[in-house]
Amino acid sequence: MDMSKLGFIEIDETPPPLDLTPEEVEALADELTDYHAEFSELYYRVERAHWGSNKYLQGLMSPIERKAIQPMAMALEGGDVQAMQQFIGQGQWQDKKVLHKHWQLVDETLGEEDGVYIVDESGFPKKG
Repeated sequence: MDMSKLGFIEIDETPPPLDLTPEEVEALADELTDYHAEFSELYYRVERAHWGSNKYLQGLMSPIERKAIQPMAMALEGGDVQAMQQFIGQGQWQDKKVLHKHWQLVDETLGEEDGVYIVDESGFPKKG
């Protein structure tokens, strides 16, 4: 039976091959850092913004297997596990303003007059 005659569209959920060069990966890391910097003024303290962009984000992008606080902090130069734990556990930012800023950036980069298409597939096993 031809499903298209019924108005159904077959979707192939197989992800495309990911053949990024080291330069492309570096460019993506730079873009992520720039994106995160857009939120730096929404932390209540300057130190929290520093830990968010300069430490936690670097830890997430580091080539370590476990992305838990201790391994991430230790992977960074001068890694401070306690400071990283405090950032995660006690760090505060302005929730509503963060969401509005995110929506603004999504609208500027992906938005169209009739909507936006967002993919958030995270169906792979996590570590940490």
